[in-house]
Amino acid sequence: MKQIIATFLTLLLIITLGFSQVRLPKYISDGMVLQRDQPIKIWGFASPDENVMVRFVGKEYTSVAQKDSTWSVMLPPQMAGGPHNISIKGYNQIMVKNVLFGDVWLCSGQSNMELPIERLKDAYPELYRSARNPMIRQFTVPKTYDFKNEKEDISGGSWIEVSPKTIKEFSGVAYFFAAKVYESEKIPIGLINSALGGSPAQSWISEEGLKKFPEYLDIVYQYRNENTWIALKTITLTDTVIGTKN
Repeated sequence: MKQIIATFLTLLLIITLGFSQVRLPKYISDGMVLQRDQPIKIWGFASPDENVMVRFVGKEYTSVAQKDSTWSVMLPPQMAGGPHNISIKGYNQIMVKNVLFGDVWLCSGQSNMELPIERLKDAYPELYRSARNPMIRQFTVPKTYDFKNEKEDISGGSWIEVSPKTIKEFSGVAYFFAAKVYESEKIPIGLINSALGGSPAQSWISEEGLKKFPEYLDIVYQYRNENTWIALKTITLTDTVIGTKN
């Protein structure tokens, strides 16, 4: 009888954990840099009505997941520095480690911002030997798109520190900017690399914002049509074949 009860409780625990896991967005992860001197929102996902507790520098902050499975807490402003750990606990527990507070910069634009150090190695070969600064970190946003639905999270990404092994992945413009700011301010610098070469300005505007520009909004609606995608794929394939023949 005891074995049956133990088995039942184990199965119940597995089922509960399987459907009630606290989950964080990709940005909120080990090594992240958060903005200093202002309240910070920590948020994520859990089962509706699940209690979530966030523990940070000896204090606890609580939340309850809403019907859409989202929850959030606000951390008070912090001075520049770290590293810190942030514990998030629901039915499961996540520990976000090595968190810094400093200045966070959005590095967006086209190819001039996207260009990585890897393509500048002939001009700056010394970076591959000497670049090392754990106070400068980058998070690269994946180049994905969805014309039909807004996303609750991005598909991937992680925080990396400047080192000889990682420097090639940093945006050249963003890195040299961060290095200059760090030299002056001596505080952690977070870079959010969200650049895409050749992207027009209107492609960065929300659907709501594009309502003032109906000619661009019409393009969005066109791309939501699957027939448009089939036509584009056909054109791309044709161009590739022609290019190969020539």
